[in-house]
Amino acid sequence: MSEKFGHLESLVRIAKETSPDKRRELLREVTDLFLEAPEELNEREKDHFAAIIGKIAFELEMEVRKHLAEKLAAIDAAPHRLVSMLANDEIEVARPVLINSNVLKKADLLEMVKRHSQEHLLAISLRRKVDGEVVESLVERGDDKVLASLARNKGAVISRNSMEAMVVRSKNNEALHEPLARRDDLPPDLMHEMFWFVSSALREHILSSTADLDEDQVDEMLEETRSWLDSEDQEELLSPAEKFVLRKERLNQLNAQLLTSLVRQGRIPEFVAAIARLAKIDLTMARRIVFDNNGEMLAVVGKAIGIDQATFSDLVLLTDVDGKRTESVRIALLGVYNRIKIESAQRALRFWRTRKQVMKHAANGQTASAGRDKKVTGD
Repeated sequence: MSEKFGHLESLVRIAKETSPDKRRELLREVTDLFLEAPEELNEREKDHFAAIIGKIAFELEMEVRKHLAEKLAAIDAAPHRLVSMLANDEIEVARPVLINSNVLKKADLLEMVKRHSQEHLLAISLRRKVDGEVVESLVERGDDKVLASLARNKGAVISRNSMEAMVVRSKNNEALHEPLARRDDLPPDLMHEMFWFVSSALREHILSSTADLDEDQVDEMLEETRSWLDSEDQEELLSPAEKFVLRKERLNQLNAQLLTSLVRQGRIPEFVAAIARLAKIDLTMARRIVFDNNGEMLAVVGKAIGIDQATFSDLVLLTDVDGKRTESVRIALLGVYNRIKIESAQRALRFWRTRKQVMKHAANGQTASAGRDKKVTGD
């Protein structure tokens, strides 16, 4: 090693060479010397190496630095100072070390996320392992490409908060749907939140992915909540349609037959209220389900509340107000209905109810907090 160190010192003396060709030769020679046994170098020798490279490489064209970055990216014993310089370079140079270098630490990556371009962030998201704190920073600052890359990266540690932020972003970014919905660590309630806006194939995947959860597991994740429909104390607040449905229920007439009859008569408000009552969901959610263009949400609800195939077939036809469902679409919907397991459909409903209530309570809490703050400040 003393022989190598002597060689390094001799190279330092010729580092002032001005000829580009000689400087490239010097860079190649120093790099080859380092790569012979980088793990055997002590810190002083590494500092010498980094000093020489830092002086030469960053005075030459980008291709030279890019080649150097590609070589050092896989070397765990590479000088931290030099790797950090390369990681902060233009993306063509930085990409190999940002993706592959183990020399970069969490603090380095967090600082780079704050300072650099989306291309740099994308490269960081591709690392074999991405720390949870780094993920949070990437989710906060990253664009849709960065988030999609994180969602595909099984080595990314994504916290609950980051997952929630990604699900919200995915509503307006279809590229996030597939990688996010298929992550093994996506919480079931967030998975069912995505059910409302993903493709038919992903909806079936969501239902099947949570089919093996038993009731105890669900209870651990969710606190079952009751909708307004469970309280007769609110009867005076009900609309005429809701009062009609409540009366039918008391007469034991709230059933599949009534649903079909209401749609045939064009009594859509009563039909929506009946779906809400049977499924124990609020009217807003019931309307969204009834007027869902592809009808898959209605298939889930129908299976969950025990509507038989014949009645569901009628509802598929009768709720097609705009006449956009072709025969092939209706057949496909019946196929979806038949493939859904009752347990999966009921579990999906339970997640939807709870998610809605959690959001409602959170909004109420923010309103109350704002009121208290206003009172304290005297505004």
